[in-house]
Amino acid sequence: METPELETRAPADSPDSEALAHWGSFERLQRVGRGSFGEVYRAFDPALQRYVALKLLRSRGHEQESEASALLREARAIARVRHPNVVPIYGVDRHDGRVGFWSDFVQGQTLGELVATQGVMGPREAALVGIDVCRAAGAVHAAGFLHRDIKAGNVMREQGGRILLMDFGLTHEHGAGEDSSGTPAYMAPELLLGQPATIASEIYAIGVMLFYLLTARYPVEGIDLAQLRAAHASGRRRMLLDIRPDLPEALARVVETAISALPGKRFASAGQMIAALSGALGVASGAGLEAPSAKPRMHRAWMLTPVVLAAAAVLLVVVVQRRAGPRDGTSGTPVAGQQEDYRRAHDLLTHYYRPQALETAIPLLEHIVAQDAEFAPALADLGRANLLQFTQQRETKYIEPARVSSLRALALAPGLASAHVTLGYLYAYTDQYDLASHELDSALHLDRFNAAAYGAMAELQTRQGRTELVEGTLQKGVNLAPDDWLLIMQLGTHYLDGGQWAQAGEQFHHAVDLVPDNPRAYNNVGLVYRGQDRLDDAAAAFRKAIDLEPTFLHFRNLGMVLSESGKYQEASEALRRSIQMRPNQYRAWGLLASVSANQHADATTVRDTYLKAIALAADLLKETPKDEYLLADVGEYYAAVGKEKESLPLLAQAAALAPGIPEVLYHVAVAYEMLQRRDAALYYLAKATTAGYSSAAIARNPRLAAVLADPRYASNVGAGPPAPLHRR
Repeated sequence: METPELETRAPADSPDSEALAHWGSFERLQRVGRGSFGEVYRAFDPALQRYVALKLLRSRGHEQESEASALLREARAIARVRHPNVVPIYGVDRHDGRVGFWSDFVQGQTLGELVATQGVMGPREAALVGIDVCRAAGAVHAAGFLHRDIKAGNVMREQGGRILLMDFGLTHEHGAGEDSSGTPAYMAPELLLGQPATIASEIYAIGVMLFYLLTARYPVEGIDLAQLRAAHASGRRRMLLDIRPDLPEALARVVETAISALPGKRFASAGQMIAALSGALGVASGAGLEAPSAKPRMHRAWMLTPVVLAAAAVLLVVVVQRRAGPRDGTSGTPVAGQQEDYRRAHDLLTHYYRPQALETAIPLLEHIVAQDAEFAPALADLGRANLLQFTQQRETKYIEPARVSSLRALALAPGLASAHVTLGYLYAYTDQYDLASHELDSALHLDRFNAAAYGAMAELQTRQGRTELVEGTLQKGVNLAPDDWLLIMQLGTHYLDGGQWAQAGEQFHHAVDLVPDNPRAYNNVGLVYRGQDRLDDAAAAFRKAIDLEPTFLHFRNLGMVLSESGKYQEASEALRRSIQMRPNQYRAWGLLASVSANQHADATTVRDTYLKAIALAADLLKETPKDEYLLADVGEYYAAVGKEKESLPLLAQAAALAPGIPEVLYHVAVAYEMLQRRDAALYYLAKATTAGYSSAAIARNPRLAAVLADPRYASNVGAGPPAPLHRR
């Protein structure tokens, strides 16, 4: 088992041997770790009224002064690094002839201990650990230091799951030392030859750490430095897939790149390695890195995800003020035109509800980052703009640009909380819940007053089925930013999901008051009216939204309400207008097929329209495979064209993911009726109405005429409040 030179924690039953009675003002000292460099104690700090980890240099005669200087250097190095994955230091002092510093007392285990006690890690777990270690290393590098002893024994997993890089005893500033000390198995080939440490050698150590976490072995083995040099020289190196052939190739490539014998072939920075590890997590779904199963409650409306903008504008303004701005590449003088372009793009993003705002902002931001690839705020804005386009347009082409731009922003500015929020929202929306939680935890560690992070956390909680937490989380965000219409809209939608129409309407009308020219607020008011069976009022609200911004979505919602009112010709015209504006939106085609069927259109035309909707939904289904609304939609479309084999698994999955969502259950019931499975249709109609679906809405559907005439319907299905709505 790997052991660190010095540990900053120990199990609760650590022996109290050789413990000091006190050191300075610290009391109740209990030694929990020791090494050649010093000792770590659990100590009570009366000033902070808490236990801390106290690291003391051991007295060693004539060597004490040089080692004291080394310890002071370590303390000062850590103090300059502020990052959620680095143990924070509180102070440094000298008492009783001994130098020491104190920091958080972390309860947990080192990664080396975890491998020894629990065995090797799975690919997703190891990749997530690697991302955290890279982030910590990136923060060290950004502060002008190298750690020089990254290894499994120097990384702690806190009891709450947080990964912490520790033991900075070998840390030095870039170019400040030629000593190639470190842990031999983790030392890059060039270090073994006496060359100085670099970022490339840090990347090598992280790669070795991942190799160890996945195999409990090292890529190159040797008892001493001479044997390791000889092994490297002869090319005697293990390949990761030879030991773990079950691993996804994408992850194996990341590790092999990091431990390349040639420094130039490794990742150039910790940020690059983060991007590669994140990419391996993304591309390997279904190949061993898939996210654990979780039960999301509702598909969120397109108007929710823009909450990633909330409060982020303030942070970005601060970042821009601190940054010199775009450079001309020679003198470092800010380019006035670039600065003005960024201000314009950021304003468009802040007011993205205005017509063509995102369509104008994205190319402008792309131009800015092409001119200045190190402009982190512009990269963060570009990531968020692409995320907004994905959530509104439902086009998968925006996913990768959103992810890559945000990761590039964090590689340049690890403290940019807004980029973490964007990634958290993106991962939540694409059913990668562990990654989403990871990003949002990072955002809140950086800025615990970030209102946008609380909005995104509420979205994640909803998708994970932890709905009892959502209102409190959203209220915290609204309290932090009481005039932020985005968070107010999200809180309103939470009430809408629960059928709390009065509360939802109050929030949406408040949003209208705050931003009277915002078409999204009127759209949401229309959804409340629809839920209350006030279909004429709903149509009027959607028309108001169209007046402000004639988008495909507003026309589609209008067509949906007109269809439910039995105004099929007007509904068809609105839906065709929506399709003209956005031809590849699957649901408009599905609604049009339903309207055509209700108008008794040619059967071939109806069938072809349903098949068109199914084809358009295919890519989205791959990206969001746990979207219960999408599953119910496509399952219903397959049922409409008589493809029972394809329909049934989708319907079963939708019902399993959404046992309490009325509209999903309703559409599942409609599909079963079309498949002539009356018992199942009755069962899910009963569940839908019990959950809150409107009996009046059921009675309006011509396709349910036969089931309504079934005597069992009257006995099993009773009247209930209007259902939460399908808002995609």
